[in-house]
Amino acid sequence: MTYASISDVKWWLKHPQDDTSLDAEISETLESVDNEINNILSEYTETPITDEGLKEILGDIEAQWAAGILRQRRIPSGDEEDVYIQVARRRLERLIDRRFKFIELA
Repeated sequence: MTYASISDVKWWLKHPQDDTSLDAEISETLESVDNEINNILSEYTETPITDEGLKEILGDIEAQWAAGILRQRRIPSGDEEDVYIQVARRRLERLIDRRFKFIELA
């Protein structure tokens, strides 16, 4: 089960919630992004995440990332990642830094 829903991705895309024409593609993209996020997180903690607070944050990151992939497919911008993907990755990195990396005091 993904952290985000189809509805969450539609919000980022500003796509009408009642239009189901993208639902299958969104669902497949969410699964892919979810696997990537869990793969990254698995280096620091057990996945999938069960903490409700973290799941909410991860859901928003995942939805933004998936929306970026969908936007990138429709408006190819060369080799550059969509800004949504870039921002979602940075958000995930900051979350990992704050929640899972510990400072060792000598």
